[in-house]
Amino acid sequence: MYTRSADLYDAIYAFKDYAAEARRLRALIEPIWRGDGATLLDVACGTGGHIPFLRDHYLVEGLDLSPRMLEVARRRNPGLVFHQADMTSFELDRRYDAVVCLFSGIGYVGSLPKLHQAIATFARHLNPGGVVVVEPWKTPDTWIAPAISPRSPWTSRS
Repeated sequence: MYTRSADLYDAIYAFKDYAAEARRLRALIEPIWRGDGATLLDVACGTGGHIPFLRDHYLVEGLDLSPRMLEVARRRNPGLVFHQADMTSFELDRRYDAVVCLFSGIGYVGSLPKLHQAIATFARHLNPGGVVVVEPWKTPDTWIAPAISPRSPWTSRS
């Protein structure tokens, strides 16, 4: 899907505050999983933008369908494990304390049956008591047009 634009992806989304988003994610996960050694799978990780802000707190692995996006993610995050697979059907040989799918990645499943399949796949890869966090494309606080980020290059004037 992002074969041609993988190298431009980070420039297009330069307005994103990955550090703040990672802090909010940790605030959701830490009441459930706290302490050293917690494992996290970042599904639809793209170029791995959240990973530098998560790797100090979790043992992170990434998963994405696009080989080009994973190439960029590996370059940005050397030494980490990345998997190329479809989020609706991946089979990894391990389980995680948290499985996350951020920045509307879940929207690429394309249908309600595929959404159910993806969530079931995430759940199969959880340790007992683990947590799944999915960030949808739109949330109630971003649905109304004025709530669109004023920092977005698509909505601000130069």
